[in-house]
Amino acid sequence: MNKLFIVNSRAEPKVLARFKDAYNKCAEEHPGESRVVYTEFAGHAAEVASKAIAEEDLLVIACGGDGTIHEVGNALAESATSLAIIPLGTGNDFTRSIMDEEHRSNCETCVREIFSDSFNVKDIDLIKVTSYDRSGTKIDASSAWCLNVASIGLDTEVQLRAKGKVLAHPNSGLVRSTAYLTSALGCIFGNRNFDFKYRALRADGKPNESEKSRFTLIAVCNASYYGDGFCPAPTAKIDDGLINCCAIDAVNLPRALYLLTKYKAGNHEGYKEMDTFVTRAVTVEATGPRALNGNYDGEDFSGYKVEFDCVPGALKLASYKS
Repeated sequence: MNKLFIVNSRAEPKVLARFKDAYNKCAEEHPGESRVVYTEFAGHAAEVASKAIAEEDLLVIACGGDGTIHEVGNALAESATSLAIIPLGTGNDFTRSIMDEEHRSNCETCVREIFSDSFNVKDIDLIKVTSYDRSGTKIDASSAWCLNVASIGLDTEVQLRAKGKVLAHPNSGLVRSTAYLTSALGCIFGNRNFDFKYRALRADGKPNESEKSRFTLIAVCNASYYGDGFCPAPTAKIDDGLINCCAIDAVNLPRALYLLTKYKAGNHEGYKEMDTFVTRAVTVEATGPRALNGNYDGEDFSGYKVEFDCVPGALKLASYKS
């Protein structure tokens, strides 16, 4: 099997250097089996992956963080081309659900095992996200496949602030490692309440439509982690044909601070302010005059109504054997 490595050239310099050393060594030992493309502009990873679909017997490896994985995964969705992942990003949240810490921390191990074909390919689910404007027209720029977690509300405000911190200090490991948590604490002292309602055919038999119309956030999950280790869906599985959801009521500041610690650790289920449920599809709709701001796999989107549908087996994922 041939290998195409698509690498985020803006990855943390030290990690990127380690990847290059490992790749060059393995490529010399396996001549003619691989090629590597370093991204040059926003959307480049998706462009390269889209063209690669036409090739037979090819494994595409997304080398970067959740943004790179999102780009490449969207390009390969519903195709016969398999995706492998080498974590080179800041949070690497999706990989928390699909590989052990040895692979998450050592790109060298991942590179060696890919060249030695030490992986298994399996079909996994994706969440199809479709956004609409006030008139009901689909917003193409805010519609995509989600591999990991999508959310609306406080999370997006935190995400935007965290991105700003990383962009302002691109070479600081400390900023990268703490950006999401410090941003969450900063945002939680500001506006924590957002106007929306949600509808879903729930597995727990509760009403299909939310009784309230004002929430802190709703997380719609294919996998378990996002935001540098926050765990909204500790029992989520990427191949069960289901979406795990968590909606948090609008709460006062002391309660918000308390629930934040539970939410990060994945110990939030059972609290009265937390509505956790499983479904195959959920729709979130604005109840106020403003459009909803959200993010999928860390990428921003907006819309007045957003549909989330689980599509079983929409992506072929190569998982490391060891």
